[in-house]
Amino acid sequence: MCQNTQPRQRQQQPLSPTPNIVARPTLSATHLTSIITGTGIFCCLWLLLFHALAPIHARRLQRCELAGQLYILDVPKSELSLWLCIAHYESRYNTHVVGNRNADGSSDYGLFQISGRYWCQPDNGVKYHVFNECNVTCNALLQDDITEAVECARTIQRRQGWNAWSVYSVYCNRTLTAVDDCFDGDFDGLQEVAGREEK
Repeated sequence: MCQNTQPRQRQQQPLSPTPNIVARPTLSATHLTSIITGTGIFCCLWLLLFHALAPIHARRLQRCELAGQLYILDVPKSELSLWLCIAHYESRYNTHVVGNRNADGSSDYGLFQISGRYWCQPDNGVKYHVFNECNVTCNALLQDDITEAVECARTIQRRQGWNAWSVYSVYCNRTLTAVDDCFDGDFDGLQEVAGREEK
């Protein structure tokens, strides 16, 4: 993609004097080579920077994988379908999603799109008052380890109910798909798997 190529040297034709035509200066081969070399280096540096800024531990969870993790984090089985519905419509089960800026300049973070204005502490430089009710950084809500995201989401649900998520009334306030297929009746086996993954 970013190749450092040398231009072919062209033979310069002498300019013949023509009346009423102004001769334009031409780029020398050395000057043109330095422009291409600089552009190639800039392009490669830009790609490296772009990949360095991308979240390292971002991933998209599968439905049953998320159900298992929620259950391990003490989310009651009776609520799993609701949490899966909210995570599906808010982030499509992606741990690293940062939503578009809201009207007040804040953003929403992670699986459950938690507000950086009210529930978590965004990076420095925000131009609005932050409440940080979950006492957590917004970046912590973007991690593969969803413990803090789940704890914060459950805090929000306890304080404001399911309607804290706009997707609840539109998509999740009806009969939802059961999660029994995710467990095959073996909740103890799920706990064992979680214990092995932590080691």
